[in-house]
Amino acid sequence: MRTTLLLALIVLVIGALYVRRARQRAYRRSHERDGTAQFLASFPGRDHPEALLRQTYAYLLERREAAGDFEGEHFTVAPGHDLRTVYHLDGLDIEDAVLVIADRASARLPKAHDLDDLKGRVATVQDLVEFLVPYFQDDPAAT
Repeated sequence: MRTTLLLALIVLVIGALYVRRARQRAYRRSHERDGTAQFLASFPGRDHPEALLRQTYAYLLERREAAGDFEGEHFTVAPGHDLRTVYHLDGLDIEDAVLVIADRASARLPKAHDLDDLKGRVATVQDLVEFLVPYFQDDPAAT
C-alpha cells in the first residue's frame, strides 16, 4: 500500500512539473509571437521583407537574453531602440548581427567593405533594418 501511494505521489509530482514546463513554453511562445507581430507592425507600409524583420527580432531577443536582461517578461523590440544601450551591441557586435541576420534569412551576405559603412550609419534597430534591406533584394547590383 505504501509503495502504491509513493508511486502515485511521484507520478503526480512529475505530471505537475511537466504541466508547469509546458505552460512556461506556451507562455514564452505566446510572448514571442506577440512580440514578432508588434515588431512587424512597427514597419507599416514599408517594403521590408518579412524574413528580415523576423530574423532581426529573433536575433535581438536572443541578444537581450544573452546579456541577462530578459527575465521572462514581455519585451518589445522597437525601431527606435539604441543598439548600444538596449542590446549591448557595439562595433564588431553590430557587424556580427548583420551577418547572422542575413545568413539566417538566406539573404546575400554583405562584403567586408560594406560592413565598414556600419560604423557611422547604424545606431538603432531601424538603422539596422534599413542597412540590411538591399541584401534581401534579388538584384545583386542593388548594393
